Amino acid sequence: MNEMNYKRIKKVYFICFFLPVLFTFSCRNYPDRTPIPKPGKESPVINRKWIELGVCQGGMTNTVDEYLLMNTLGAEWIRNDFSWSKLEPEQGLWDFSFYDRFMDNAEQYNKKVLILLVYDTPWIHTDEEKGRYLSEEKLPLFLNYVKTIAERYGDRAAGFEIWNEPNTPLFWEGSDDEFFELTRRTAALLKEILPDKPVAVGSIFYHPLMSGKQYLRKMIDHGVLENADALSLHPYGLSLTKSAERVADADMLLKKSGYDLDLWITEIGFTTSGWYPNQTSVQGQAEKVIQAITELSAAGADIICWFKLLDGQMPVDIVPGISSEEFFGLAYPDYSLKPSGFSFRLMATHLHETEFDNSPIVLRGLTPHSLKIYRYKGVENEIKLVCFSNVKEMKVHVSGFLGEVSVLNLLTGETNIIRGMEPFNTDKAPLLISGVLKSEDSVIEVQKID
Repeated sequence: MNEMNYKRIKKVYFICFFLPVLFTFSCRNYPDRTPIPKPGKESPVINRKWIELGVCQGGMTNTVDEYLLMNTLGAEWIRNDFSWSKLEPEQGLWDFSFYDRFMDNAEQYNKKVLILLVYDTPWIHTDEEKGRYLSEEKLPLFLNYVKTIAERYGDRAAGFEIWNEPNTPLFWEGSDDEFFELTRRTAALLKEILPDKPVAVGSIFYHPLMSGKQYLRKMIDHGVLENADALSLHPYGLSLTKSAERVADADMLLKKSGYDLDLWITEIGFTTSGWYPNQTSVQGQAEKVIQAITELSAAGADIICWFKLLDGQMPVDIVPGISSEEFFGLAYPDYSLKPSGFSFRLMATHLHETEFDNSPIVLRGLTPHSLKIYRYKGVENEIKLVCFSNVKEMKVHVSGFLGEVSVLNLLTGETNIIRGMEPFNTDKAPLLISGVLKSEDSVIEVQKID
């Protein structure tokens, strides 16, 4: 079993899904993201302009079909664990064969690899010692693993992430102070070896029941972010709107603390079977993909990685009591797309080389509750509007664009071309409206037609 999946059936975040949080589209205005530079901090990641999407656990079969699937999805990033126990199963005995092939394939198919540095390895522990833990005297052994990976794969990697969800007892059994020391020394070592390679720290399960914000405050207070280029978060929860609000709040906390860091969502997802309370339907997962990419990018995320690429079983193989971890995927094990994969592909295609734009949109005869709109800008005055309607059916028209606009249903892929002030119908299906502004200062208006 993959290290990232180690006993995830018992994963602590199950608790976070137990509360009956009502799903709602919030009218929250996300804060301005103008950075407050930290004196003396020069990052190789200069707050990337475009939104970038990826997947977790991609390429693990090392097959052509899996990489072709990721190309179909438009996934630019792959976040995978480079398991210490798999790489060095015995002290001094290294096996690079799997990861050499993995990096060769990722490079061939133009994927950006985020190397996740995890966890312990059995030979460092006695029978009495706990796992998922590194004492201070054993930290040099972990740093040797980090050094080995950085020197062998660092030039080909897009970045590094240190550990996974250390604020949950499943993945870290030591004290916070011990983990902070591990992070500080690992980040410093990576910067010594690869000064121009981005390093993400945190990997925080960012939910109140996991004390996510308090854990981030402690990291800041203990100087853990000093060699970081990005903060990584896993904002799981029942409500994506609440998750996005927490992400925006984390971004503001960084700024107020003087850190100008990228914000990477290195895990987010919803399952379509099993017994997790956050389970949704196959069609509902597609809607969650659209909402997650939209709301989290609006909240400040620069990279968003969906957990995960593939389901573990086909729908016909589902039996009562099966683990929900098997069904977070965007595709089935035979590489055919789930509806969520289809919607992910549409979002990746149409939001490619765009950035969230907080410029106002004028609503006439509408409220932000009835029609919530997220605005993205591309090159040469190109604008994309992702729209969520809370009304069963209504007719609207859009102004401010030059010539025709396209209206894309993000669930079905159906596209309509709208010319001039021609009205069009909306329902509760998420839409993406694309067009070119008349001028840089043109105001976009959306009006309801009675």
